[in-house]
Amino acid sequence: RIIQDHSEGSSLQNQALQTLQERLRDADSALKREQESYKQMQNEFAARLSKVEAERQNLAEGITAAERKYLDEKRRADELQQQVKVTKSHLESAKQELTDYKQKATRILQSKEKLINSLKEGSGIEGLDSNTASTVELEELRHERDAQREEIQKLMGQIQQMRTELQDMETQQVSEAESVREQLQDLQEQISAQKMAKQEAEAELERQKQELRYTEEELYRTKNTLQSRIKDREEEIQKLRNQLTNKTLSSSSQTELENRLHQLTETLIQKQTMLESLSTEKNSLVYQLERLEQQLKAVQGTSANGPSINMAGIDGAEGARLRSVPVLFGDADSGVAGMYGRVRKAASTIDQFSIRLGIFLRRYPIARVFVIIYMALLHLWVMIVLLTYTPEMHHDSPSGR
Repeated sequence: RIIQDHSEGSSLQNQALQTLQERLRDADSALKREQESYKQMQNEFAARLSKVEAERQNLAEGITAAERKYLDEKRRADELQQQVKVTKSHLESAKQELTDYKQKATRILQSKEKLINSLKEGSGIEGLDSNTASTVELEELRHERDAQREEIQKLMGQIQQMRTELQDMETQQVSEAESVREQLQDLQEQISAQKMAKQEAEAELERQKQELRYTEEELYRTKNTLQSRIKDREEEIQKLRNQLTNKTLSSSSQTELENRLHQLTETLIQKQTMLESLSTEKNSLVYQLERLEQQLKAVQGTSANGPSINMAGIDGAEGARLRSVPVLFGDADSGVAGMYGRVRKAASTIDQFSIRLGIFLRRYPIARVFVIIYMALLHLWVMIVLLTYTPEMHHDSPSGR
C-alpha cells in the first residue's frame, strides 16, 4: 500500500510537472506568437507610415509646383496686361499725333489754298518773274500737299494696322486671360484637393499612431501577464523539483522499504500458495476419508467377518488404538482401487493447475482482463452461432429411406 501510494504520488507529481511544462510551453509559444504579430504589425505600420510620408511629400511637392506655376501664370498675366497698357498708351499717343498732324496739315493746306487763291486773284500785269515764281511756288505747294496726303494715308494705314493689332492683342489677351483664369481655377482646385488629401493623410497618420500606441500598450499588458504567468509556472516547477529532490534524498530508505515489502509480499504469496495447496490436499484427503468410510460401512454391512489387517507391527499409541483394521480392498477390488488412484491423481493435477492459474491471475491483472475479454467474446460468439444457426431440412425419399 505504501509503494502504491508513493507511486501514485509520484505519477501525480509527474503529471502536474508535465502539465505545468506544457502550460509553460504554451505560454512561451503564445508569447512568441504575440511578439511575431507585434513585429509584423510594426513592419506593416512602418511601411504604411513611409507610404503616407511619401504621399505627403509628393503632395507637398505637387502643391509647391502648383503654387509656382500659379505664380508664373499670374506674372505672365500681369506682363500681358502691362503690354496691353503700353500698347494702348502707344496707340493713344499715335492717335494724338495723327490728330495733331491732321490739324497741322489741314491748317497748312488751308493757308496754301488761301495763298493760291490770292495769287490767282492777283494782278495779271505783273512781270514774268513774279508769275513764274508763283507758278513754281504753286507747284511746290501741290507737291507738298500730295506728299502730306500720302503721309496722312500712310499714317491712316498704320493706325488701322495698329487698331487691328490692338484688337488682336486684346482678343489674345482675353483668351489668354481666360485660359490663365481656368488654369488658376484648376490649380486652386488641385491645391484644395491636395490640401484635403494631405489633411486626410495626416488624420490617417494620427489614427495609425494612436492605433500603434494602443497596440503597444495591449502588447505590453499581455507581455506582463504572460511573464507573470511564466514566473508563477517556474515557481511551481521549482517547488515540484524541490519536492522531487527531497524525495530523491530519501529514496535509499524507501528503496530498502520497497525491497523489504517486495520480499514480504513474495513470502506471503508463497505461504498463500502452500496454504492453498495444503487446503487442496486436505480437501482431497477428506474426500478420500469419506469414500473410505462409505466403503467401510458397505463392507461391514455385507460381511461381518471380513479379512483384517494385523496391526501388531505398529507400536506406540497408534498400535494400541488401532488393533485391527478391516481390509478395504481385496483382490477383487484391486481394479477399483487402481481406478480410484488414477481419478485421485487427475483430481489433484486439476487442483494444482487451478491453484497455479488462480495465483497467476492474482499476480497479473492484465491476464485477468484478457481472460475476461476472451470469455466474453467466446460467449458472444456462441450466442451469435446459436441465434444465427438454421438446421438443414432433409426431405425423405419416396422409398421411405
